[in-house]
Amino acid sequence: MAVLTIQSCAARSSPGRLVRRIDKLMANLVESRFEDTGVSFVQWIALKVVRDGVARNAGDLARELSITTGATTRMIDVLEARGFLVRDRGSADRRVVQLAVTDEGHALVEQLQHRVVEAWNEVLVDFEQDEVDVVVAGLIKLLAAAERVCGCPDRHKELAE
Repeated sequence: MAVLTIQSCAARSSPGRLVRRIDKLMANLVESRFEDTGVSFVQWIALKVVRDGVARNAGDLARELSITTGATTRMIDVLEARGFLVRDRGSADRRVVQLAVTDEGHALVEQLQHRVVEAWNEVLVDFEQDEVDVVVAGLIKLLAAAERVCGCPDRHKELAE
């Protein structure tokens, strides 16, 4: 069982700081590559996670993006007005509003996905493929563990096994 100590969590090696710092740096890098696209990186992420089934409704999307439900509603409104996303009121219970990516939204996700992959490949240029595989597997396992401890839905458990 791995155990961290106060000494091993010094600022330069603290897992929380490292994950936060990587997230901020990568978000800024990729966002800069979306400047000419007419959508923000966060809007693209929203479309991708809805398309991939990670988020199915506004609440899922708010949790996935770590933004307020109000900000999520505004983003959905913008993406819907631009024809990238639709709200689907199910016939069984019209109170339940599912999100679906339109054909235009699918095309946009595909069109811009290479920018995200290229940014990550630029950062990972000095890594061997097996190192990248270990990092990704470790992050998936870390996310599943954090979700379990925090009582969040265990959406990533199957990936960690």
